[in-house]
Amino acid sequence: MATVDEATIKALQERIDADNLRGLWIVFHDYSARACAKWIPRDSIPSALHRGGVFARANLNFTIDDHQVDHPRFAADSGDMFAVPDPVTYAPIPYRPGFGRVLSHLCTETGELWEGCPRGQLEHALGRLMDRGFSVQAAFEPEFSLYSRAPDGRHLPLDHFAMYSVDRIDANADLLDRIETALREQGLRIIQLGTEYGPGQLELNLHHESAMKSADDLVTLRETVKAIARDAGIVASFMPKPFADAAGNGVHVHLSLWDTDGTTSRSEGDGPLGLSTEMAHFMAGVLAHAPAICGVSAPTVNSYKRLLPGSWAPGHIAWGSGNRAVLVRVPGSSRRRIEFRAGDHTSNPYLFLTALIAAGIDGIDRQLDPGPPVEGDIGHMSIADVERMGGRFLPRTATEALNAIENDDVVMEALGPVCGPELVRIKRYEIHRYDTQVSDWERDVYLERV
Repeated sequence: MATVDEATIKALQERIDADNLRGLWIVFHDYSARACAKWIPRDSIPSALHRGGVFARANLNFTIDDHQVDHPRFAADSGDMFAVPDPVTYAPIPYRPGFGRVLSHLCTETGELWEGCPRGQLEHALGRLMDRGFSVQAAFEPEFSLYSRAPDGRHLPLDHFAMYSVDRIDANADLLDRIETALREQGLRIIQLGTEYGPGQLELNLHHESAMKSADDLVTLRETVKAIARDAGIVASFMPKPFADAAGNGVHVHLSLWDTDGTTSRSEGDGPLGLSTEMAHFMAGVLAHAPAICGVSAPTVNSYKRLLPGSWAPGHIAWGSGNRAVLVRVPGSSRRRIEFRAGDHTSNPYLFLTALIAAGIDGIDRQLDPGPPVEGDIGHMSIADVERMGGRFLPRTATEALNAIENDDVVMEALGPVCGPELVRIKRYEIHRYDTQVSDWERDVYLERV
């Protein structure tokens, strides 16, 4: 989607005029899923709808904490990219009256879709699936934690109520009401909102949507939750493992196959656990490419402090029915689907879905067999028992996961010649910076003992 027809742009301009905006935020998400934006004043909005917001390509060479990688692909002479608004994503910002927000595609200076655009790579993957007679719907389940900030800068859980209790919902009812209302006004459909296992931890379940809208909804949710929490003087964190002794924040994703117009489910059938043959092949492809998918869905050092066997987060490549110890779960409901459980919020959701869909397509094309489902809590099984069942471990480190991307032609090709290599480059540099830091733990253990 490189160009937008004049009638669509005109209709968007009419909506913006009717909303009487003072400014429009044109947003894109980099390979770490950071929301990057240009604020377009009212008088400049008409031209920006055609041309987009201009950014240096070098912006994509920075880590999540704003350090430029060594030997960047996009240096000072690499030119510009243009974040061109996608009209279907426009919405007024409920918590910033007078302003609107629109997501975008990254385009070249001549207006063509650039191969470094994460949303563009997801569109390519969806097109390949469409060629095989399918579309896909997805639903994310994002978890996050709420913190107050102590005078010394420490982050303290906002509460210590019991897990899944009504107390946390009640104590934070006003905040959660503002969040749910703001999301609904931006076009998100919320299934439920609940307290989770960790202190101050919550989970929002999003309704299934087309794959692109589901990714759009997830980034909208993250920005909305963080902004409303910030307004309340607290911190909303989506970090995978904020504290060693507390629950981590994941983002599970449910996937189902549909016909090309999205009206008839193609996920139910006579296959294993009531899946269709094609859905079983799709799931088998996800299992076959799981290490590389994890490099996209959980690409940071912190990710692998959450993905530990026996932690309620998956540590093995396995699937099962209603089994929360496995990587891929088939929920026990009337409408069959699969749930991939190894994602977190350090991933770019467009690239995350791209990797999942590419793996599923490979499973369909090669008619892969997922094998038998796992029975029992694989997270607490011995290595010998896991091996007897034919199980495999997920990557144990971010380095292993990033290596898996590079060694997986299916996933790397789907990510494209820019997004794939640059994701790996940026996350490897973050690992390098992590490895060269000296932590408090190291001083506590070694300083007086060596």
